[in-house]
Amino acid sequence: MRTDRLYKVAYEEAVRALSEQQSLIESFRTRAGLLFSAAAVTTFFLGAQALRGGASNPTAWLALLCFLGVAVASLAILWPRPWEGIANPHELIETYVESGEPAPIEDLHRDLSLYMHDSYMENQDGVEHFALLLQLASSLLTSEVVLWIAALAASD
Repeated sequence: MRTDRLYKVAYEEAVRALSEQQSLIESFRTRAGLLFSAAAVTTFFLGAQALRGGASNPTAWLALLCFLGVAVASLAILWPRPWEGIANPHELIETYVESGEPAPIEDLHRDLSLYMHDSYMENQDGVEHFALLLQLASSLLTSEVVLWIAALAASD
């Protein structure tokens, strides 16, 4: 009986870890959308001022390249991709319920805990990739704002 409670604790922790990972992924996507929006607004307002009258300079072109970089990095985060994490209910039923004698609940908790941990680890590379893309987009947005300001100063 004691192992049943221990496996249940492991199962609950695995569920919590996957839930937190999913929340982190959604947070990255939300922030990527905000960065993309901020870059678009920045380009619209500052770019319009810096490029008014048809004059452009290398600083303005660099700012536009930064905008494109923010757009690409943000869209890479926002683009749908498959994430691991859901056990196949058909397999669970076949293996643990309908395979002669139903398996003990501790076996189910144990196997699901291990499966969810594997899913968490498989997703972790994608989460780390999102973090790097978000850092890149943030840096590019900062650079874009600075470059637009410099382009505005040079156009006066």
